[in-house]
Amino acid sequence: MARMRTWLAAVAGELGLDDGLPTEAEKPVLDLISQVAHGPSRPGAPLTAFLVGVAVGRGDSLEDQTAAISRLVARFGA
Repeated sequence: MARMRTWLAAVAGELGLDDGLPTEAEKPVLDLISQVAHGPSRPGAPLTAFLVGVAVGRGDSLEDQTAAISRLVARFGA
């Protein structure tokens, strides 16, 4: 995990983002990826995270968007 955190801080810096952002997003995003990967689509998990990131980038709340996709995962599996 330490290597991942170091990598993500470097990526954030390279993209001109706050290097603390990955730490804030770590748990909700990894939890979401796990739900998708173990539910509707393993290969769709990284792209789901990307789409949530796009939504957050346009000003939506990470918490709201991860909750919305978690609900979608539950409905998709029903």
